[in-house]
Amino acid sequence: MNVMMRLSPALLALAAVTAVAARAAAAPLADPPPPAGLEIADVEAWASAYLDRDAWTLITHDTEGARFTRPKGATATGPHSVEADVRTELFQPVQMGSGPARSGLARWSVDCATARYVVLSMTIFRHNNLQGELDRKPAADKAWMTPNESQAATIGVICKAVLGGTPYERRSTVGAPTAS
Repeated sequence: MNVMMRLSPALLALAAVTAVAARAAAAPLADPPPPAGLEIADVEAWASAYLDRDAWTLITHDTEGARFTRPKGATATGPHSVEADVRTELFQPVQMGSGPARSGLARWSVDCATARYVVLSMTIFRHNNLQGELDRKPAADKAWMTPNESQAATIGVICKAVLGGTPYERRSTVGAPTAS
């Protein structure tokens, strides 16, 4: 009986920790508020405070969100072409066919000479930080697309960095719509 009494507090503590962990796992993810402003410094501060950036570099942003790429996730595939991973983190949810989305990850093939692109694959997420997968398109539409202003800025940064051998330069395209 003496052993039972000594184990009791330990078992109670273990049960309490387990209950807290279960509640945390069941709690909905809280998406961050939008950045304080749309200057590059504001978006960079927002990304640093709320996103798990690991090896992702902020390259462009507009009124809807920010786009990131990884230096090791972008490669030249020809004298005027590049493939790159493009991560989008939205400041507010955007309604997609499968539900409201806050982030996405796509693999783009870019023709830098004509500034057009193809989405090779795409995954859309319910929350920022690529959390809560909503939809996956492992082989997205392979049709060449003409980019909007924000996508054109993203293409310009990626092409210059990969084909020109220069570091990624952040660029704002404030006011441009986003369609990833």
